[in-house]
Amino acid sequence: RSPVSLDHRDGTAGPPRRWGRPVISRVRGELAAVRGDRLEVMTVAGVGYEIIVPARVFEGLPQPGGEVDLHTALVSRDDALELFGFGSSVDRELFLRLQGASGVGPRLALAILGTLPAKRIVSALRSRNHETLQLVSGVGRKTAERMALELADKLDDLATLAGSGPEDEPLEGGVAALEALRALGYSQIESESALRAARREVDGDVDTEELIRAALRHL
Repeated sequence: RSPVSLDHRDGTAGPPRRWGRPVISRVRGELAAVRGDRLEVMTVAGVGYEIIVPARVFEGLPQPGGEVDLHTALVSRDDALELFGFGSSVDRELFLRLQGASGVGPRLALAILGTLPAKRIVSALRSRNHETLQLVSGVGRKTAERMALELADKLDDLATLAGSGPEDEPLEGGVAALEALRALGYSQIESESALRAARREVDGDVDTEELIRAALRHL
């Protein structure tokens, strides 16, 4: 059976669309509940959506009852439909592009976007920076190399759209410190945030051990 998109103006079926593209492209409504990596969002029309989101989305979530606005993509998996949500249209598009690499499915693409900001992912792929890509759980060297080989020349438009910002900047000299914090049980997001705070407090030529101690004060 061919997938269809819905014309939200009257609820009728529109022309067939390939799963994985934004059939339901945006959901705005009240955050009703958080269950693991899934959000339940209730729209003003009274329709509830279960949306799977990357870890980084949780940083900006309101309390239940607050409004959320997510860019979404509908994906068919194992005879079921899953709706994935992102904080920006760039993140959503990158989620879809990542799946263009051999062996990268929705879950791994979600993990990549949950670990690294879009700007850094695009930069790492285009420059074939395998070390950065391997910061993602589930991405080994072979996977990182294959992703870079297959996607490096297909992301020029996203390199411009992703923009830049403090969160997108690499942690200079902090890879070893980041790995140490991850080994202590802190998440990627917690570790990066603490290391950035530590970098603002210490000298630029600080050694890894001192950088870790400074970061731990923020955890």
